Amino acid sequence: MTRPLLLASAALCLLAAGASTVESPPEVEPPEVEPPKAAPPRVERVGRLEAEALNESSGLAASSRHPGVFWTHNDSGGAPVLYAMDARGTHLGAVRVSGATAKDWESIAARDGLLYVGDVGNNANRRKDLAVHVVPEPDVAADSVAVERTVRFRYPDQTEFPPAARNFDAEALFHDGDDLYLLTKHRGDTETTLYRFPRAPFETDARATVLTKLATFDVGGADAPFGGMVTAADLRGDGERLAVLTYHALFVFDRPEAPERWLEAPRLVLPLDPATAAQCEALAWDGDDLVFTNEGRGVFRVRAPGG
Repeated sequence: MTRPLLLASAALCLLAAGASTVESPPEVEPPEVEPPKAAPPRVERVGRLEAEALNESSGLAASSRHPGVFWTHNDSGGAPVLYAMDARGTHLGAVRVSGATAKDWESIAARDGLLYVGDVGNNANRRKDLAVHVVPEPDVAADSVAVERTVRFRYPDQTEFPPAARNFDAEALFHDGDDLYLLTKHRGDTETTLYRFPRAPFETDARATVLTKLATFDVGGADAPFGGMVTAADLRGDGERLAVLTYHALFVFDRPEAPERWLEAPRLVLPLDPATAAQCEALAWDGDDLVFTNEGRGVFRVRAPGG
């Protein structure tokens, strides 16, 4: 064998021997990739309140008798009339409530074929005639319906009329099982107080009743126009989610272990653009979605808030 070939053969042997002793590079685990976060729900304007007489919608409840129907009413100064509409604001009927006055209707709740109409507005905190009218839910084509019972009530902690801090206005009623609850609209701070009605006055005739104070919560919004003011609330049909509306945000809460803890830990806080939502004061669940209205006749939907 010639010298060049010997050298080449030796070099190949050395390379082969070296290759057998070189360690393989360590395996590199791919970096963990976080799953994309779900986009927050959007506020969609889906319609307009058609009823011309309905110019300050201030309460909303999904019918417990008529699927797809919602009941609403005007704010202070309106006639004692309930308006039936669909989820886009299409006018379905107007029913006068006989036997009831409408000093400042601000909220409505529906349960088991009954409507609970809250004459609970108390802007100046001077009222001593606050009331909830219990009304059998009428057909949407009815002309009138008679009040079944009127329950008058007072707050256990209001002793002055008006008090120094005006924290005894209210615009939010909601049912949880057999209990009716109320959330106040404070004008002296950014808090709201949760009260419960005793059941007896709704089962037997009574002239007055004292609410039970459960807890006070700060809903924030100090930097927002009209921050902290609770204007509506509704419990989802399965009883597992409570929605609370303010001028500055929409809150969704999971069911707590005890009712006095309803507002302790929000599952969702959805800021509201005042230019879009404006003066929103009525709210109701529609399945897993929320529908709310404002006093500018707008109808809005938030799809599956809180997942």
